[in-house]
Amino acid sequence: MPSPPVLVEIKNIGPHSATISWSEGFHGGFDQTLYYEISSDNTYTTLTSVRMDTIGISENISIRNTRVNNLMEETIYYIRLYSTNSLGRSEMTDISTFTTTGIAFSQFLIYLFFVFIFLFYIV
Repeated sequence: MPSPPVLVEIKNIGPHSATISWSEGFHGGFDQTLYYEISSDNTYTTLTSVRMDTIGISENISIRNTRVNNLMEETIYYIRLYSTNSLGRSEMTDISTFTTTGIAFSQFLIYLFFVFIFLFYIV
């Protein structure tokens, strides 16, 4: 059975995206496929499971990463990873949490500008 991914980190957190990085665990000599599950609640009732990557046993990349998009701003997310291969499915990693940021003030001003222009031309 494969080991779960290790050294999981969440980086580059923005209002609508974040980057997950990890190292693969023991694969038992078989290619493995990695998955993450992400939820905005810690009971995973609103769960999204995503297939990330299939790793060949001959690949020699120590740290891997993927970008998670379409997140809601200022929201706490819970994420866990696991791997599968022909030997079965690994255990889940420990849950990692992160909070997306809010929209920057400058982006908010640009938004207000366009709303003003839109309303000005309608009236």
